[in-house]
Amino acid sequence: MYESIKRKFLNRCAYYTSLIKLYPILKKVGSNFLFVDCGANIGDISALFLSKGAIVKSFEPDLLAYSYLLKRFAGKERIEIINKAVADSDGKAMFYYHKERLNKEGIEFTVSSSLLKEKKNVDHMHGMEVETVDLCRYIDSLGREVDILKMDIEGEEIAVLNKMISEETYKKVGLILVETHETKIPGHKEKVASLKQLIQEKRINNIKLNWI
Repeated sequence: MYESIKRKFLNRCAYYTSLIKLYPILKKVGSNFLFVDCGANIGDISALFLSKGAIVKSFEPDLLAYSYLLKRFAGKERIEIINKAVADSDGKAMFYYHKERLNKEGIEFTVSSSLLKEKKNVDHMHGMEVETVDLCRYIDSLGREVDILKMDIEGEEIAVLNKMISEETYKKVGLILVETHETKIPGHKEKVASLKQLIQEKRINNIKLNWI
């Protein structure tokens, strides 16, 4: 019970922090605005952009969260919900559940599931195989610029961003908002530091790490 209440509280805190930081952006959203949500979870951020008239593409690999999204946005024509994990290649991969996922019936622990079994708060013995989508290829296939891309993919952001920089896909996005997870994954701190250095060296100004 305690872990569930704690997780719900942390999830809401993250949402309201996001809301405050997104406020200036949300005021500029128009009907042709394209928002891509990588790691949509239960769709709170997607809902914000959808409510402002944006076109929304939401990726969520967790079946429980995906089912919730389908119900939440039933009948909404401007949002597409895609049951795939964002990665640096197309294919299939294991998707590891939060350690508390199998002990609780609520949806609150879907927020921390990851493709990386070394993540501290996942159960590397339990999960499911999911489809992965190459984000660079997906963005190329859209045939237009993405206005805002939100990336909260529980550690996979390093591989994805390195490929986006290598292939210059980041130039097809107005602003990329990324949550990094260096405190939760062994060895990730160094990878984030290297990524920050690469962003600085290439003078990339549309990738914002640790945005919440």
